[in-house]
Amino acid sequence: MRPADHSRMVFFRLNSSRLMWIYPLLLSLLPVFFLVACSRESPPHDESASSQKVAASSPVEQGRQPRYGGIYRRPLRNEPPTLDPAFVTDIFAITVTNEIFDGLVQFDGDLNVLPALARSWEGSRDGLTWTFHLREKAQFHNGRVVTAHDVVYSFTRMLNPAMKSPNAWLFEKVKGAEAFRRGEASTVSGFEVKDEHTLTITLAEPFAPFITLLGMAQARVVPREEVERAGNEFGRHPVGTGPFRFVRWEKGKAITLEANPVYFEGRPYLDGIRFVLFSGSDTTHIFQEFAANRLEDAYIPLPQRSQLIQDSRFTLVRKPTLSLLHIGMNNTIPPLNDPKVRQALNYAINRERINREIRQNRFEIATGILPPGMPGYNPKLAGYRYNPEKARQLLAEAGYPEGRGFPVLELWTSAKSAVVRQEHEAIQRDLAAIGVQVELKFAPNWATFLEMLKQGKAPLYRRAWYADFPDPDNFLYVLLYSESANNYSRYHNPQVDTLLRQARAETDYLKRIEIYREAERIIMQDAPWINLVYYTYEHLFQPYVRGIEINALGEMSIPMKKIWLDKASAEMQSALRKE
Repeated sequence: MRPADHSRMVFFRLNSSRLMWIYPLLLSLLPVFFLVACSRESPPHDESASSQKVAASSPVEQGRQPRYGGIYRRPLRNEPPTLDPAFVTDIFAITVTNEIFDGLVQFDGDLNVLPALARSWEGSRDGLTWTFHLREKAQFHNGRVVTAHDVVYSFTRMLNPAMKSPNAWLFEKVKGAEAFRRGEASTVSGFEVKDEHTLTITLAEPFAPFITLLGMAQARVVPREEVERAGNEFGRHPVGTGPFRFVRWEKGKAITLEANPVYFEGRPYLDGIRFVLFSGSDTTHIFQEFAANRLEDAYIPLPQRSQLIQDSRFTLVRKPTLSLLHIGMNNTIPPLNDPKVRQALNYAINRERINREIRQNRFEIATGILPPGMPGYNPKLAGYRYNPEKARQLLAEAGYPEGRGFPVLELWTSAKSAVVRQEHEAIQRDLAAIGVQVELKFAPNWATFLEMLKQGKAPLYRRAWYADFPDPDNFLYVLLYSESANNYSRYHNPQVDTLLRQARAETDYLKRIEIYREAERIIMQDAPWINLVYYTYEHLFQPYVRGIEINALGEMSIPMKKIWLDKASAEMQSALRKE
């Protein structure tokens, strides 16, 4: 082995990890707003551009010490299909598993990478070999101490072809992963246990986002004995190391967790969390439960938004997120396999009007795939501005003048809120104006909808993507690489595939960004989706909720271990307001 392979240096000095310094700088431009209604100005009409001007200070703690106790009742808009980290792919499952499991690293409020089960780590100068030193007293919820063998087991399990994990791509760059998946080796040679609390991970080639990727909810450590005991039911009875441990899952009603008294960072303040399940993203129903003091936070129903963001009874929290709402198109179903048809549909939709009239300018119009704040975001991308004449021209060039001969398309979603219906009806009208007829379809639940996407049964579908980690790879490669399990659009461009592989291996930050921008430019020309908006996190919290920390990954990454309930203080403030 070359001398360079033996030399070690702290991870943040590696060329491939310069991103760790750049991410916080970029993401610091996405301020979190904690607005207290009784002391803030009225927000301007166009909040997508001007909400920073009305930002107030965070809820005043007034020197009060955090208190232990209380059950936090948190709404979950859909029921997760599973809580097994190897299989979670949606924000609903991730929101829960983030509280039950830990990985080697974690993100803070600015998306810096911090220790979790690994107390420290270092990498070789060539960026190929990473050594992790585990905490010696971290325990699983069954009382057993976590060892390096558990980490190797958890990561190898995801690569096991028999498991068919949709998240196997996380470790495909590990040395020996390919041979293991082909059945040519019984172990992954790149995973090596040095001692009970030390392991190394060796990559087959440089992979710039590797350490950041380890902060994902899917890269979590599980106990082998519990997985083997539960079998396929592990996802319904999860056991991890996290700040909260699983208690029960009442199907269609709630998932209950309780505080982990021996958590390695210390017992969380809350006694437990009750994730209350609301099928179909009904924000109005969720808010009604919140207003009746049966939830600690809630989404804001748009019909009442202008009043609620001024309501002094609640705390409003807003923050731009690394996210994208889009209408996916199955690129293999005729006539959606024709780029001109996909471009025509993009030009036909009036995004600005939908955001203004239905969403009250709450979000930012998406002109590309990478959202603002994400490394590689390109503000020069023009996107597809509303141009029905251009849409008709492209449709005619594709062989469908005025839409004649164009088949009826189905637009699917599992969301059933009034706002989603209004959005889809607006899209339906816009497409009808160029001669394309659309039928609106609603899956009975999230799990059914997700299975439809996996099987390629939805010609058009509504999908929101929230970043798992702050790297363009998490959008472009995960969603649009031809062999990615999350590429529900079935998009395939060999040139894009080559660029995305190059970007993963490139350790020069600026070169890597240019590669991603070129890939995004080509993808936008191919128009595999209809990009709509970049989301902003916007929630109401009860006035007694303290310790709220929101990062740019949004609601699925709220560290519930930091939250505490200060009901006595809230009751006192309420009494003073009444006087």
